[in-house]
Parts: sequence; C-alpha cells; structure tokens
Amino acid sequence: MAKHQYQDWGTVERWQANTLAAKLMATLPKQWAEGVAGLRANEPGTPAWQRNSAWLERLHAFKAEHGDALQWSMSDSDVCERATAVAEGVARLMDLWPEPLTEAEQKALVLASCALLDVDPPEAETRKGAIGKGQDAAFWRKRLRQKVARVRELGAIKLGVVNHQKGGYCSNAAVDNRQQQLARAAAMMENTLVRNEAGQVYRLGELAKLGVSDRDVRRGELMVRIRGCEEYADAAGHVGLFFTQTLPSRFHAMLAPPKGSRLPSRKNPKYDGSSPREGQAWLRKRWAEARTALDKAGIRFYGFRVAEPHHDGCPHWHSLFWFQSREEARLASQIIRQHWLKPEADEFPEVTCKKTRAHLQTRQPGARKNRVNVKWLDAGGAAAYIAKYVAKNVGGSYQINHLDGQGEGHAQGQLFDVDSGDVPGYVRVDAWAATWGIRQFQPIGQPSVVAWREMRRVTHDQVEQARIEGDTIAWRIYGAVHKVGSVKADWRRFMELMGGPCRKRGEWAMSVAHRETETKNRYGETVDKKVAVGLVLQSGRWLISRRQGWNRVADGRQDPGARAAKAAPWTCFNNCRARLTGELRRAFLGRGRHEIEDWTPQPEPQQPPTRPAAPPSPEFFQP
Repeated sequence: MAKHQYQDWGTVERWQANTLAAKLMATLPKQWAEGVAGLRANEPGTPAWQRNSAWLERLHAFKAEHGDALQWSMSDSDVCERATAVAEGVARLMDLWPEPLTEAEQKALVLASCALLDVDPPEAETRKGAIGKGQDAAFWRKRLRQKVARVRELGAIKLGVVNHQKGGYCSNAAVDNRQQQLARAAAMMENTLVRNEAGQVYRLGELAKLGVSDRDVRRGELMVRIRGCEEYADAAGHVGLFFTQTLPSRFHAMLAPPKGSRLPSRKNPKYDGSSPREGQAWLRKRWAEARTALDKAGIRFYGFRVAEPHHDGCPHWHSLFWFQSREEARLASQIIRQHWLKPEADEFPEVTCKKTRAHLQTRQPGARKNRVNVKWLDAGGAAAYIAKYVAKNVGGSYQINHLDGQGEGHAQGQLFDVDSGDVPGYVRVDAWAATWGIRQFQPIGQPSVVAWREMRRVTHDQVEQARIEGDTIAWRIYGAVHKVGSVKADWRRFMELMGGPCRKRGEWAMSVAHRETETKNRYGETVDKKVAVGLVLQSGRWLISRRQGWNRVADGRQDPGARAAKAAPWTCFNNCRARLTGELRRAFLGRGRHEIEDWTPQPEPQQPPTRPAAPPSPEFFQP
C-alpha cells in the first residue's frame, strides 16, 4: 500500500474519532469530559500512523463499557420529570392490567420496576406501603437522584478524574450537587416558621444551628467524647492502639506519585471498577468477622472508628481503641491483621488449598505493609492524634491542611497534599460521604450519647427529688453532663457512672425511655412511632426530658420580648415534675420496662458523692 494511502486512512480515522468524541461529549456528564478528552493521549512510543486508530479504539471501548450509563446524564429537572413519569407509569400499569392484581402482584410489579432501573427497592413495613411508594413521585425522585449521582461519580473515578491534583475525594460536579442540595435545604429551613408552646416563633434554620447538625457543635461533642474516653483509659491504665485499615489494590482507581514528587497520579492497572460503596462493604464484612473473633477470644474494647476517603475516593478506616492490657491489645492487633490479610476467593483462583492461598497472601509485601497499620499510643496523646481526623471530616470554624497517606500504613504509604481547590477539604469529604451513603463516625463500646443528650434536657428539680428519695445516681450523672461554672461537662465521669465501657444494652445505669404510639403514614401504613421522652433508671424511676410542641405558622409576627426567657413548657408532661407511677405513667407512655415495681427509697445522703480518682477497671470489663 502506498504511503499516501496510509495518510488517507489516518485522516478518515481521525475524522471518525473526532465525530464520535463530539457525540459522546454532548451527552456525557460534565465531570466525565476531562476523562474522555484524556483518551486521546497515546502511550509513549506509539507509531504516528497508529495514533488515530488507537484513539478511535479507546473511544469505542469506552462507549461499550459506559453505554448504559450515558442515559443517566440528566439534570435535576430531568430527574424530577422522570420520577413523575415512572410513578404514573406504575399506577397506570396496575389500572390497565387485564385482571385486578392482588397486593402481592402489585408489590412484585413495584420491585420489578426498581430492578429494571437498578435502584434500591422501597423499605416498607407492609405490602400496602411498598405499593404506595411505587406510585409516589417523591420516592422515585429520591431513588433516581441517588442513582444518577452514583453513576456519574463512579464514571469519573474510572476515568481518573478523581485524584489529588484535581480536587481529591470526589469530583467537582459531586461537590456542586451536594452544595445545591444543602442550599435547597437551607432555603427551605430559612423560609419555614414554627411556633412553640410559649408563643416564641423561630425559623427552622435558627433551631438547626443549636443541634448536632451544626458543624461546630458536632465537632465539639465528638472531641468531648474522645477526650473523656482518653481520660478514662489513662486513669484505668488501659492500652490504646491506633489502627489504619485499608483496602486491597483492586479498589484503588489511581496510584499515588512517588513520595515528595510533583508527578501526576496514574491509573491503577489492578483496579476492577469497584465503587467506594462496595469498598465500604468489604471493610464492614471483614470488620464483622474480626469482631466475632475478638468476642470469642474474650477481648473487650472501646473507642471510635472514622471512615474517610483516599484522594481517589477509595475509603479507608482510622480506628482508635483502648484495651484492658497489653496482652489483649497485642492479640487484638494480630486478629484484626489476620482478617484483613485473609485472601479473597478470586485472588488466587488457580490455588484450591486454603492454606496455600493464605501463605501466598502473606508473601505480598504491599498487603503486609499497607493493609493494616498499628500504632501503640502513649498515655495522654490519643485525643490529639485523632483530632486532626475529626477536623478533617467535620470541618467548621477550625481548619487543617488535608493530607492523604499520613505516614506508614496508608495506601501505597505516600505523603502528599490534596489540592482541594477553592473548596474546603471537609466540604469535599462531606460530598463524598453523602454521595456514597457512608457513615463517617462510629463509637464502639461506649454508653449511649442519646442518654447523655436526654439527661441534658432533664430539669434539675427531678434529679433533686430523686436524690432526696435516695436515688443518687441521677443526681451524679446530671452533674457530669452539665457545665457548672468553670467545670466542664465530663464524658469520663459519665462513663464511670453509667457502669464503664463494654456493657450490654440492659446493664447501663440508665437507658433512654421511649413513648410508642401507632400512626398512619402517607402510604396508608399503620406504623409504630417511637419517640424519646426521657430516661429510665435501673431502679425504675423515670426522668422526663423537656420538649416543646411546635407548629408550623405562616406569619412570624410576635409580641416584643416574646423570645425572652420563660419557664419551659413540657409537651404532654406539664404536671409531671417527679416520678411517673401507675396508671398515669401508662396513660402517657404505654407499657414497657417502666412496669418495674416501685423502688424503696433510702435515707438521704448527708454529703454529696465525690468523683472517684480512677474507675475500678477490671470490674468494668466483666460481662
């Protein structure tokens, strides 16, 4: 073939590639554009006459792999329209069926529609609820938004758009989508007025800033709990370990550059297309197996677990745990490492012997070095060590620099800055967690934080009355959870008074009391409504927490001084300022654990109880 014929054919291939690339770019999600444009780059050393053909081949491969995903390139208004169309289509199909469908057949039709669109099925208590959700545009709108966001983001990860040089953790489009969602919620709360029983009118946005949904409040509460656990462990002589638990290489879309270099990230040839949500499922599965083994070995521990992303969106965990002794801590680290290094079924398919597969797995230096990293912590340094991870993932008024791979034990063991651009790093982490539905913080082995919050709502006269009658535990816990003058709220003392860590649910000094009622939801289901109303002590005494009744109003006008300090009314409990007993208690709260016989009061103590210097640690770990 003549030289000019090669040139002519190269021109045709270039035209075909340009045409196909233009068509794809017109229909792709915007966060994919950069990745598709990168398909034009050839490997070094590719002959000139093969460059256009190789580019065209990569474009066709991309279209074959992501063809089904292209239909999810839609705006939020398109999602709302499709949700309405799907809901109406399901309802119309049920009406136009030749024979009336039973409830079981109608539910099967809804589940088939979910499977066809590859979205999660409805969570409903009854068939009627599932059928109602299948005909509700709001249900489909939520599911389709979730589907669109995850399909787009996974495509961006596969194309290498998500890496430390281009924002890190998630794509810029995912950040924009999350910011729009938060802006819609903020606008709704800013425009919604509510009035309480005292006649005070607030905007929902004002009330939201007072709870744990506010970043500063959330971070502050987390640090109080972390500091309290550390103080408890130091007083008891417990041993702290800091674990970094990562995923196998096949979950990482991008490889980090060498340490200290300015080279760009490169694609990982071992990446199998797994999403961050699938990676989180892998971590949870291995953790469940490890916890079972730890429980069988009689090892009890308490602490925190933090889930956060690598620069390419792949999740990993940081865990801060305290153990009763160094021997238990050493055995626990061996058990966790053993389960994290356990080979997978598809890792060595040609090897049938489990022992041989395990031996081959342990010979992989990358897995042994990076899969699990354990640091032994000195007394007094644990809270400071994990504080940077809390600030990195929660954010607020305090900021820190974002680093990925902070020391040995992280993926590829690298240390480099994540360029978050104009967006704070914690905003990108929040968008990553919201997109993939990953829980960021998990306390383990500690008393319920809900009980802590409920005790802060209990009025002082109730605990004072309990103290007079001889039940001093409520009075002591009340002093631990409140700030009095310069004395701050103390999570360590709260843990001591609750009975120490690693207790079973019914063994804590107090538990959250709930009021259970039945109500009908918008889908016609009769569901149980469970609302926290206070606390119940092991003696059977009830402490009712303060709660306001709120109604939505259209007019926000109120009398001058209406927000001034007033006696806080109690919804449904205005006259219940002491212990509820008998029929009155049943009328308000129904039947439950509060049916314990009345506890016999003891003489009033002459002196207030003093704070113990250190908890008796051996007893606190007994089942």
